[in-house]
Amino acid sequence: MSWSGRASNQTVSFTDLKDAVDTGVFIGKTTITTSAEQVTKSDVDTYVWVNTLYPAYANKSNSQLVVKSNLQKGCWCWICTNNDTVTRNVTFVPCNTSSSVTVPVLGNGDFIRVCANAIPTGDSAFFTFDICGSGGTATRCNSENDCTGCADCGDPCGGDPY
Repeated sequence: MSWSGRASNQTVSFTDLKDAVDTGVFIGKTTITTSAEQVTKSDVDTYVWVNTLYPAYANKSNSQLVVKSNLQKGCWCWICTNNDTVTRNVTFVPCNTSSSVTVPVLGNGDFIRVCANAIPTGDSAFFTFDICGSGGTATRCNSENDCTGCADCGDPCGGDPY
């Protein structure tokens, strides 16, 4: 069954979870093999990024089956690195908004940090997009490789203007 065809009170199979990743509902951590087997909280933690602080999810034990309404998209801090020698644009939809934003990123390894619940896109193949940290909330990046907890996804991560 497709993710969109699953009722909110139905348990989720590996096939459903893969479809949710394939259609952009969730971001995958690793490859999901399709199967009618129903997933547990532990399985979800292994295969996809979700909001682990969402009460309907957080209150489950690792061995319990999850239903569709237990799973909520998380907000993440992304490091968007331009590996080209020229300025390129990156586009993303900030968490808790519906309008996309496009910003320039200087070349030669410059980067920005953005909070979004989907992978940003770049206007070339030279971008790398890395999720900063893990867990159910976005993370604040103090430097490119140093991430500490960030509670408010509505604000940009770190001191960058975006």
